[in-house]
Amino acid sequence: MSDRYRLYGVLASPYAAKLRAVLRYRHIPFDWMPASFDWAPDFQLVRPELAEVKPRIVPILWYPHDRSFHTDSTFIALDLEQLHPGHRSVVPADPGLAFLSNLIDDFGDEWGVKIAFQYRWGNESDRNATNRLVMGELLGGGVAQATIAHAADQFRDRQVSRMPLVGATPQNAPVIEATYARVLDAMSRLRETQSYLFGSRPSLGDFGLFGALFTCRNDPTPAEIMRRSSPGTLDWIYALDEASGVQGEWLSDATALPAGVIDLLRVIGDAYLPFLVANAAAVERGEPTVRVELLGRSYSQGAFRYQAKCLRWLRDEWRGLDGAARERIEPVLRATGCLAALQP
Repeated sequence: MSDRYRLYGVLASPYAAKLRAVLRYRHIPFDWMPASFDWAPDFQLVRPELAEVKPRIVPILWYPHDRSFHTDSTFIALDLEQLHPGHRSVVPADPGLAFLSNLIDDFGDEWGVKIAFQYRWGNESDRNATNRLVMGELLGGGVAQATIAHAADQFRDRQVSRMPLVGATPQNAPVIEATYARVLDAMSRLRETQSYLFGSRPSLGDFGLFGALFTCRNDPTPAEIMRRSSPGTLDWIYALDEASGVQGEWLSDATALPAGVIDLLRVIGDAYLPFLVANAAAVERGEPTVRVELLGRSYSQGAFRYQAKCLRWLRDEWRGLDGAARERIEPVLRATGCLAALQP
């Protein structure tokens, strides 16, 4: 039996790009398996070995030791920490920094995808550039160009119809785009002082941000914004995509975070955590829509049960921190507006 993992994905998925980068950095042997799709309207995976995987979303990682399939990039990354302990870990040794890393990873996964989705499908130019590239990757070679074009149109229309589910609507666009600008500014400041969020080696928080920003780097409008306003972010994406040669250390003092990390935490405190709190309240009340004011503007979307779980997981992790670790990072969480949401 092969001792190599199999990562099923497409690079159009921010989560697949994220997990591929994690495996590369950690020197965990794996094979990249393009997750081909049928071009029919339901876009089902056509690899027979994935037929029973639930939910059928990419990335999917096959584990060689027990021949099992797993989804959810963050849970996979943390599971790999248990399966390969001490092997170029992406979890900072300081538990306070580890919590901040998980918080930023969650922001990248759950809010960063709104940024990527908004730019990819929110205007005619980007959606008609990206849909063809995405479908060409999904279908692979040996397919007629007319078939790819037809599938690309179907895929575009499907994704555009899903924009309200993600919160990527014209009403919400100013909030989402403002957070993108602030993330880019934060990453520019970070790169002026160090390579990664918590030292000279990457954390799970870096990889969580990477997925969405890698997607933005590849799409016309957000890529142009990035090139123009934050070339340092481009440098960081190229470095992190293939970081197998990176050797580094964690920050020695959790109370001396770089300005770029503090700026990211302010974005999380101003936009992401207030959204999570409002979403959790809507889910608790059984309301179909979450409505909240973010960055001085009205924001609304369908309530999401998974993101209610995200808030619960963050709160549980915060409560589980030992007193010394909590004491080290509590001041920055309070100053950036994050603390209230974590300890209601």
